[in-house]
Amino acid sequence: MKMTLHIDDRKVAEAMTEYGLKTKTELIDFALSELLRQKAVERAMASFGQHPDLPTNAELEKTEKRHIRDARGR
Repeated sequence: MKMTLHIDDRKVAEAMTEYGLKTKTELIDFALSELLRQKAVERAMASFGQHPDLPTNAELEKTEKRHIRDARGR
């Protein structure tokens, strides 16, 4: 989609340098993806603790360690 935008040139240049982006199109796409990712993280964090049936990180790690140990034959 083509559009005309008025964006601060210094911010564009700084962001492109910081993230190694070559085009303004890449920059806009990256920025939109990052905004959507951040919102998804916020939603996930807001639901934290609302799913008591899900295992904790400690439980997942214990299971993973057991599977690794079993795979090694110990």
